[in-house]
Amino acid sequence: MSTSEKLSSPLVGSETRRISIYPSVAWVENDSEDEGSLEQYQMGLKLTGLLSKSVSSYSSPKQIRRFPDSTDTSRAQQVEDQINYEHLQKLEQSFREADLDTGGGLDIKAFRKAMKIIMDNITEEDIDIIFMKIDTDCDGSVGWEEYLNYILREYRGKEDMLKSKSPLLFQTPMKIIPVVQGQEIIKVQFFPSQGRTMDRNEKAKKSSSWNLSGRFLTVSRDGILLYWSDTFKLLRTVQLNQSGRRPSQQMWVTDMVCLSNINLLAIASTDQTIEFFDISGNKCDRLFALIELDSCVTALDYWTDGYKGVFCVGDVKGNILVFTSLDVLANGIFNIRHYITKPGALARIPVHLLLKGKASLYRNFRVPALHGDWCHQIKFIPQLNLVASCSAADQRAVVLTSLPLHIMGKPHSSTIALKKGILCFDYSPEMNVLVTGGLDPLVRIWNPFVTNSPITLMKGHVTAVTHIIVNGKRNTILSISKDKNIRVWDLLDHFCLQSIPGRTVSLGTCPIGDAYYSALNNMLICTTFSIGIFYGEVDFMETFSSEVTSHDQPLCTALYNRNFKQVVSGCHRGMVRVWDIMTGQKMMQFMTSEGKHTEITAMAFDGPERRLITALKDGKIKFWNFNNGACLLEMPHLDKTEISGILYINLKIYVTGWSKRVTWYLDVKENEVIEYKHWKSYHSEDILSIAKYNSQLLATASCDGDVVIWSTDSGKPLCRFNASQSPLTLTPNRVFTESQEDPGRGNIQKKPSVSVKLSSCAESGKKRWADSRTSLSARLSTAENPSVSIFGQCRNLAPAPSVIRQSREKQLDQAKGQQTQPSGAENTDLESDSPKDQDAAETSKQEQNYPHWQEELKGLPAAVEKILFLETREQTPDSAILLTSSAGGYICAWSVSCEGGMLGKFRAVHGEDVNAVVGSMATDPEDFILLTGDSLGYIKIWDIENYCKSKEVKKVSRAGKTETSRRNENMFRDLIPKYCRVPGSKNQSLETNEVLDGWSTTLIPPDLLSSWRAHLKNISHIVYVEKLRLIVTSSYDCNVKLWMLSGRHIGTFGQSLWNVGLQNQRPVEVPSEIRRVGSTQTLKVLNEGRFPRWECTRSIMQTLSHQRRQHSMQANLLQGKSDLISDVNLSFHKMIHKEKQLTRYMDEQIEAEWLQWEEKGKQKSEILGSSYKQKVRRHLSEFLPDVKACVTNKEQARVYHCIQYADLQDITPPPVPEMLVEMHQFQGNFRRKSRSGKKLSASISHKLSLKINQQSKLSSRTKD
Repeated sequence: MSTSEKLSSPLVGSETRRISIYPSVAWVENDSEDEGSLEQYQMGLKLTGLLSKSVSSYSSPKQIRRFPDSTDTSRAQQVEDQINYEHLQKLEQSFREADLDTGGGLDIKAFRKAMKIIMDNITEEDIDIIFMKIDTDCDGSVGWEEYLNYILREYRGKEDMLKSKSPLLFQTPMKIIPVVQGQEIIKVQFFPSQGRTMDRNEKAKKSSSWNLSGRFLTVSRDGILLYWSDTFKLLRTVQLNQSGRRPSQQMWVTDMVCLSNINLLAIASTDQTIEFFDISGNKCDRLFALIELDSCVTALDYWTDGYKGVFCVGDVKGNILVFTSLDVLANGIFNIRHYITKPGALARIPVHLLLKGKASLYRNFRVPALHGDWCHQIKFIPQLNLVASCSAADQRAVVLTSLPLHIMGKPHSSTIALKKGILCFDYSPEMNVLVTGGLDPLVRIWNPFVTNSPITLMKGHVTAVTHIIVNGKRNTILSISKDKNIRVWDLLDHFCLQSIPGRTVSLGTCPIGDAYYSALNNMLICTTFSIGIFYGEVDFMETFSSEVTSHDQPLCTALYNRNFKQVVSGCHRGMVRVWDIMTGQKMMQFMTSEGKHTEITAMAFDGPERRLITALKDGKIKFWNFNNGACLLEMPHLDKTEISGILYINLKIYVTGWSKRVTWYLDVKENEVIEYKHWKSYHSEDILSIAKYNSQLLATASCDGDVVIWSTDSGKPLCRFNASQSPLTLTPNRVFTESQEDPGRGNIQKKPSVSVKLSSCAESGKKRWADSRTSLSARLSTAENPSVSIFGQCRNLAPAPSVIRQSREKQLDQAKGQQTQPSGAENTDLESDSPKDQDAAETSKQEQNYPHWQEELKGLPAAVEKILFLETREQTPDSAILLTSSAGGYICAWSVSCEGGMLGKFRAVHGEDVNAVVGSMATDPEDFILLTGDSLGYIKIWDIENYCKSKEVKKVSRAGKTETSRRNENMFRDLIPKYCRVPGSKNQSLETNEVLDGWSTTLIPPDLLSSWRAHLKNISHIVYVEKLRLIVTSSYDCNVKLWMLSGRHIGTFGQSLWNVGLQNQRPVEVPSEIRRVGSTQTLKVLNEGRFPRWECTRSIMQTLSHQRRQHSMQANLLQGKSDLISDVNLSFHKMIHKEKQLTRYMDEQIEAEWLQWEEKGKQKSEILGSSYKQKVRRHLSEFLPDVKACVTNKEQARVYHCIQYADLQDITPPPVPEMLVEMHQFQGNFRRKSRSGKKLSASISHKLSLKINQQSKLSSRTKD
């Protein structure tokens, strides 16, 4: 079978899908107008994206810092993407030769040799990473079928990931705006409202509205200019064909551009002229025209930054003209003052005169015959200081003309040669790439500095690409082809996000003439003979503006893989996501269950860390290749109960959970017999945690407080611990179920049908406490009324007795028969400045209803949430090797031996909340520090180097061998800054030891090196990365975060990208959600020691207020009110002890400061600093204006007497120009003459009427 046939062959259990042979090329072979083209999209696509490829081409250090350098894994991924068809043919030949010689695949040495033959610049480290990704079964060899299967599954997994994260950007169908005109619309421009030209993007970011006010301008081929509102209501129609042209000479418009900041509109036509119109207000007046061009103009472009302006012109002969102005607002874009002779008259300016003119504020360039064909598009790129133009010529498809920086310099050009040329392009300043489209239906991405070949190309169109629009802020590309097929591409991953077939674009049969995209409101405007509008998805706009989290559901766990430097996280939705720890980029995601989303309850890696093992809530266990999302193996579904823990030890998978027993499976290859065994049950309640000690011991902890130690060799229990019963070693108790147990050992084929009868405690009708882990008081109320649910299915870590399934009376009866729980030390607030939690307030409120709940629950067993072995310590009676997290937030240290027991106990949670508990623990490889994460979201780092440890210094390796070498020094005391130290606790009367049953337990906690709040909800998992000295945390707030040992927040996975190696060069960033609720200690750690002074300032002001009332207290003392003085002094001394900074100042100094503040003009304080200013009350003026409020008109503003006012200054009118003065005089004389003429005519007419009347009277008399 050939390579191409193998690439198109289907996988086992998967549908047939045709893909591209080139991994970096993506296309669909069906017609572009197929609505299902996105669902039938190919598998061979660019997967890693442009992030790692374009880093080396960036010339700006700022850009390199934003897009971090590639790591080992990202470099290996980049090498995978560079493999093309020729490489695959050579690699297939190497595999075939290996099959003939050895009858198998390639081992690691042969694979290195084969990869170096096809690719010279690849390193052995990159080859090893690729080999480990493919060789998941760890047999040491890779076959050709295995290699192709991995590639196909990786492409399919990443395609599903990109589809799931990328919603449709535009709604269909498009809105049609009919236009009554003869010719097609060739250009659309937006003219913003006055005063918003330059800062509209910044203002739009700050405002909550996505709309941009202004007008749209469209021009047709025959010169009809239309004014539209921002909602596309027709405002005005202007006929541009009015320049004295004969009727036989019809105007033919070729292009239009809006110079918005100077209120001009430039229109080019076939008359070889460029006319400029004044469009301020609602006008459209011709101002001037550029004439005597060499040929007809075909492309226009204008750019400005508010001061400098660049106007570019391209014509049919391939010439380009560039006009620049240093101050376009003051001097205009052209130096045309000498050519305007009469105001109001149309000035016709020859272009060659402008080019010859020399002025310091203007610079003009002409590059003749730059293209062999006419110029289709021209654009100025300010980030590179060059002008890009394109044409359909082969040798000069795109020409990049760099403008000189000094006066005597000349433009220099670089070309991109491409068969059939390029018709359109756009530039992305965020990614520093050039995107082009041409007659061949390909969308290419270029590096402007490397023009010999494109970075990648994307297929999907079947006709010529006529329009390209890049939105760098959203990392998308809009491409439009001649058949009106509109596609949206991902700029990073080169994946088609949306395809709109041409038949759904109801704009007639002709191609789209122009396209305009508004990035602020996500609106695409297309024109032919009418206007069509695509509006953006509402859901997309909401998700774009809202805060993004790492997962959609709370996190179960987050693991770190040392081989690939990746973080693998799983959530309650059943989604697994793989992240690159060096950059924060998401590499892969896949679902662990089909159909209904099943919660992931536990995850672990196998021994070589090549495969991921997941356990679901329904009891299913699966093996995954997490690099491509392929399910490699599924274990038999024996117990259909929740699995809470997974461990991989010596080719065995140990699982435990609500089945109350431990089961191991033998790790076998695919399609082999799976061997398993059930250990005998020694737990009466659900098992919550599991841990191992150097592959020799196994520990399981249940919700009744039992911790059972097992031998991995024999599978038998060795001892048992229970802090609520005794601090000594206890004997394990065998638990028998009512039902007959199944055989403990068996061989099962893959995916067998097994039926196991569960014990009565695991029946489905029983409700487990883990389904609703609420507060103690809430559980008591729930026990009385089982139908009441406080939090539903929300999981909050808290101690929960197992007996809550029974009635409250039965709970109390069982509590009397058990031993009392040892009373620990009083609760201490390690961070005294933090506010109390809301849960504590709710608990105190419930105490009023149940005043004796503590006494009633005193004897009930406490759940153990987490256990952890210190694997480097030797197993001796006086050394603690096991840490358990139990109720009340306590961590107990146990010595695992026949003579061992509880050596130490300390409270490791934040605050005074009795329901808080430590839910996650981790140590460094040398067990120097302990990292804890509690249910309130706090991270604490403890120094446990000498905690509960024998004085003899012995070291046990991870393999279980005792080493006599000297132990390394604890470097974490120096790595963690001193500002991270937490102040001493308030309670100084702590007991140092606790004696129960003759056993002494220390209550002195280890040194707390650092503490800060990392999440808003409980931390589900915490991992320490030794090589990078980083901390990875996952939480129920749906986020996975990366921290430094000093507490510096590097980033949240899924929200941003970073570079771990450049963290010291970046400013400190505190997460917004932590900034709102963080305590003083948390903000001090996250701000790298910059301690907020608001608490100290508030205390000082309280002290000064007490001093201010001292005189009145002395008066009360004389009257016999001494108790008041003593109370005030007592509170004052307490505040002095709380704020140590006040002890530096004596009472005389504080009183002197107060006297200085009372004096007039003293505005400086030596205690509070020079920035402190006393509050000054503004006094009203003595005489107020007698103004009455007028309320007759509701719209009129009311005037009040109490408002301060100031007399208005006289307005100085500006000087009137002489021309206007003469014009006013001429108009006044003309009016006076006209008035005198009117008076003269009136008097003459009056005299004539009198004479006529006299004559008529005389005539009447003569008749009489």
